[in-house]
Amino acid sequence: MSDDLGLQKLLDDEGFVARILGRTRSGRNRKVLYGPDLPVVLLSGGPGMGKGRLLRCIRSEFGPHVPTAHVDCASARYRDEADQHAETRSEITEVLRGTAAQLGAWEGHGGAISTPRLYAGLAAVAASGRRASTAALVGEVRRHDDLMPSGSFWGGLLNRAARNYAGALAAFVTGPLTAPLITLLVEELLARLSKDGGAALAACYGEYSGAGGQPRQGLLSLGSDFQQGGEPRRYAESFLFRALRDDIEGAYGALGGRMRRVGRPALLLDHADTALGRRLVKPVLEDRETGHHDRLVIFATARRTDGGRFLYRAGDTARDSPGRWLPSEGGLPLWSRPPGGVPGLASPSRGVLLVRMPVLTRDQQEEQTSRLQVRRPDEHASLLPLHGAIRRLTGGRPLSVTRLAEATSLLDSPEGRTAWDLLDVPLSTGDATPGRPVAEILLDALVVRQLPEELPPQQRAHWLDLLTHLSVAHDAECAQSLMRARQAGRDGGLSAYRIAELLEDSGWPHCPRHFIGDLGLRHLLLRRLHHLQPGGAALREDHTLVQDDCRALGDGRPDALFGTVAAHRMHHHLASDGAESVADYLTQSLSTRNTREWCEELLAIAGAPLLGGLGGTDDRRARALGEAPEVAGDARRRLVDRLLHAVWLCEDPTQPPDDAVNGVLKSALDWLSVDAPHGAEVLAHRARDWSGLADSRQPLQPCACTNHIG
Repeated sequence: MSDDLGLQKLLDDEGFVARILGRTRSGRNRKVLYGPDLPVVLLSGGPGMGKGRLLRCIRSEFGPHVPTAHVDCASARYRDEADQHAETRSEITEVLRGTAAQLGAWEGHGGAISTPRLYAGLAAVAASGRRASTAALVGEVRRHDDLMPSGSFWGGLLNRAARNYAGALAAFVTGPLTAPLITLLVEELLARLSKDGGAALAACYGEYSGAGGQPRQGLLSLGSDFQQGGEPRRYAESFLFRALRDDIEGAYGALGGRMRRVGRPALLLDHADTALGRRLVKPVLEDRETGHHDRLVIFATARRTDGGRFLYRAGDTARDSPGRWLPSEGGLPLWSRPPGGVPGLASPSRGVLLVRMPVLTRDQQEEQTSRLQVRRPDEHASLLPLHGAIRRLTGGRPLSVTRLAEATSLLDSPEGRTAWDLLDVPLSTGDATPGRPVAEILLDALVVRQLPEELPPQQRAHWLDLLTHLSVAHDAECAQSLMRARQAGRDGGLSAYRIAELLEDSGWPHCPRHFIGDLGLRHLLLRRLHHLQPGGAALREDHTLVQDDCRALGDGRPDALFGTVAAHRMHHHLASDGAESVADYLTQSLSTRNTREWCEELLAIAGAPLLGGLGGTDDRRARALGEAPEVAGDARRRLVDRLLHAVWLCEDPTQPPDDAVNGVLKSALDWLSVDAPHGAEVLAHRARDWSGLADSRQPLQPCACTNHIG
């Protein structure tokens, strides 16, 4: 995929990123959005929506013109580094150290950003250990030497002073200590400061809780709080992040910075809805809420459309709601902090601007698909159904569009191929391993590598299997019956209701009619379920489990989605055992049921996925057109059979529209209305309405996961 495909409105010279950073991709200046009070920009969207891709674009294209640091909050690197010396390190200290190193390597306008305030705080933390040897603690302090400014040690202090400070550190290892190392280190550091350096430290650490304006006390308290763990440590960590932002302000606010530095620096936090990401973002929001402003533009990513856990569990009043913007709306987002916030009580969401990641438009999908294909002109017509399948199955999700477009380009001949064929195309992952089916690659990227944060460890190996079985479920009750059967005998199982919460936390949409609320994901899982056992046995078994539960409830009982439990059972029977019994049921109930309710049941039943489309024979078109031989029953039963198969095809999102089948909808309903025992008017109206929807390429039954079709 072209890195900026679908992101142009965000990345263009007059786009949001250029305006909030004050620089374009080509390095030109732009008038900055917003004043000194900046929002944290939260890029929201589920798996495969391009959040990480946007961060990469910002880093690669804007990074040469404004200082930029990138942090993957889901990386195990920071935890591994912290665990090497847990007494004086944490994930936060390692993130901040890595961020400072990236800013210190900046080579653009204004040069590297020095982080002396952060260095002082990290050095105090490194020297605060109580159990390690003096040599080990000094080694931890010296580990941060690369954060010391080059050329001078704090504005105005000569290299000689820095050398003397380094010599004092070495002396601590060989000589007797007259006080705790942290005390000696802080006193030695402060003694070496110039007037400007002392003022900088006083302005920063003098504000530490209980410091009373004294940087010495602030640094000592910082080290002590870090050793306490719990809430004191979290406060110390949040203050270290403030020290880093104060360093950035110092670099921009100094005389040389004002003359040479242009635009705003950026911190890119990928997977910021993890615990580490929330611990980084929350203190920034709290500081800015209380008026401690800085110019660091923070782009953070979250999978939930409402922004993630640290936002949606915050205040729920309109005043506390975050700002929201969809790039497809055009223009630029107008944001300002809502008035009336009470310091310490206001929700942190007031300082957030939620930017919803855009889906690819139809034109952009066509552009991506065409870019990956070089075909003969006579193959163009046979490709169109596959292009339509890509649109229907992906809903514009960028990663899915790209993978399916790559699969289309690898087909030897597109003639007669279906969406299911696309999912089986093997793609190379770029290494020496054989290609894997595109469906497996997508499931790996969208599910296996995107596990919910709160998924219990014992369930991580089973998560994909659980979702695979739930691909046949509709509401939570239907899903719960499957989970009881599939997790029988396993300790620590998950209920369907908990799984629904975890899916939402992972950024997957909700659909009232389908437990797996994303059409593309559901079909990837259905394909996997079909291949779990030979001949699709696992898929049939799951449909049978649901049917058995329906029988236990009683066919005449009402069902919220299907009208009756019998219709719910018939839906799963159609998906696993074929149409004969279903056609019998519909023929019999046409004479006894309310006609309007009968039509709704027909739609609900015929929304079943086709097992035959996963490797069997698909005779639905022949049955719909009345061309199949030996269809049992009288004239009415055969007519109902034709109507059932026509609706089944029209409701199948993996099939291209078929005008001949669409015509059957109207004719069959019209014929039924001629000798219907009751409800002729309803059937006539449905003939008009359904045929109109089919001709417009719209689903016959509105559904949250098929709204993009048409």
